[in-house]
Amino acid sequence: MREHIRNELENSGLIEKIKEFKIDVVIGSSGTIKAIEKAVCKGYVLEVQENVGVFEEFVKREWRFTRHELRCLVERLYDEEGEIDGKMKRMGFFKRRAAFILAGTVLLDEIFDGLGIEEIEVSGYALGEGVITEMLGQVFKGFDLNANARWRSVVRLASRFNNKKRMKAANMCASVAREIVEGLRKLHELHNDGNDDDELSVSLDDRDLEYLDAATLLHNIGLYTGKKGYHKQSYRIILNGDHLQGYSKEEIKLIALLVRYHRKKFPKSDALEGSAKEKFRSLCTIMRVSYAVQQCLPVNFEFMEFIHSPEGFNLVFKRNLSILVTRSIS
Repeated sequence: MREHIRNELENSGLIEKIKEFKIDVVIGSSGTIKAIEKAVCKGYVLEVQENVGVFEEFVKREWRFTRHELRCLVERLYDEEGEIDGKMKRMGFFKRRAAFILAGTVLLDEIFDGLGIEEIEVSGYALGEGVITEMLGQVFKGFDLNANARWRSVVRLASRFNNKKRMKAANMCASVAREIVEGLRKLHELHNDGNDDDELSVSLDDRDLEYLDAATLLHNIGLYTGKKGYHKQSYRIILNGDHLQGYSKEEIKLIALLVRYHRKKFPKSDALEGSAKEKFRSLCTIMRVSYAVQQCLPVNFEFMEFIHSPEGFNLVFKRNLSILVTRSIS
């Protein structure tokens, strides 16, 4: 097989054409390359993938693999060819790609050798998706190319650790936080219009709301190991797991800190630096209030509303029995 693939590559002239260009970074986006990266990450070559679920969440996923790691996988797949158990394991791991994964790895190995590639980065998205998002960015001014990718990675991480009950609680916490932010925005607009004499120190934009959405949806993912210290566990998963795509390191740190301090003691003033410090305290306060309210919400209610009154702020919940329940936030 290897000799046939090598001859086909040589006859195609592909390697020589690519060598005419300087290669800075090699990025792969095909399904086979993603499957190879998954096999490397989960220890398929080392035969530890059955136990990897216990600790893989705490290991930072690099989304790349080296020529050596690829060669080791090729050798492992070759060894399995004469083993019934090996082929069964391959079928269970690679699913529909099991029939041609060996050919795919050998082809990639030959390309690595021909071009002198030592490492490849793996993209979670295909070329078609990239073309579509680029066109949207050109047509719609201000279109955020990474917004969907960011939110998809948040939902994927939340779903990975939370069962149905915890997902429902996280969604409710997010709804409360969003309602509070919208209420504060309305008050801020009134203040800017000159209809309110009180100074409002909180001004949150759409990106701040996105951070809050992510933090509230992820705040309880650490519960899968137990309730004790789960907020710290959630913090570690977010900060060290490389699960959130499309966010900068600073943004991931902000989301992780919001999750870390949604309960127990309030963060120290040096948790963040510069202009982000004051905004973080506002977001953290909303996060903590949302979590506290979610813990004691009425089971059945039709809607909630965040309103401003002379006594302070109130979250109003209308229950199905037409009873008004309010939670005062001074």
